[in-house]
Amino acid sequence: MKKSYTFFVVVFIITLISICFIALPFVFLGAPSPLFTITNTDINEHDVLIELFDSNNNLVYNNTYELIPESKILQSKPSGMLLQLSFPPGNKEEYLLKITSDDNITKSRQIELELWNTIDVKLYDDDVGCNISIGVEAV
Repeated sequence: MKKSYTFFVVVFIITLISICFIALPFVFLGAPSPLFTITNTDINEHDVLIELFDSNNNLVYNNTYELIPESKILQSKPSGMLLQLSFPPGNKEEYLLKITSDDNITKSRQIELELWNTIDVKLYDDDVGCNISIGVEAV
C-alpha cells in the first residue's frame, strides 16, 4: 500500500511540474502572436500571395489576400504550427517566406519563428522604390 501511495505522489508531482513548465511562458508572455500582419500603405488595391515553407521545403501555409488601400490583415498561426512551436517551450523553427504582390513582384526571406514573434509585411507605394518590406517583430 505504501509503495503505490508513493508512486502516485511522485506521478502527481511530475505531472504538476510538467504542467507548470508548459504553462508558465503563457502566463508571463500571454497568448502567441499572429503568424503575420500585412499592411497596405498604398493608395491602390493589391493582391498578395503568402507562401510559407518549412525547413524540408514542405508548403505549410498558402493563401491569397486582397488588400484595399490603407488596410491591414492579421493572420493567426495555424494549430499545427502552434503545437510544433510549443514543445519544447522556447522552440524556434526556420521557414522560407515567399510573398508575391499583384502576380509580378516576389520577395523571399528565411524567417526564424517562435510563438511570440510575428512576420510584418508592408506594401508601399511605387514611388518609394521598394514595393514590399518584410520584417520580424518579437511581441
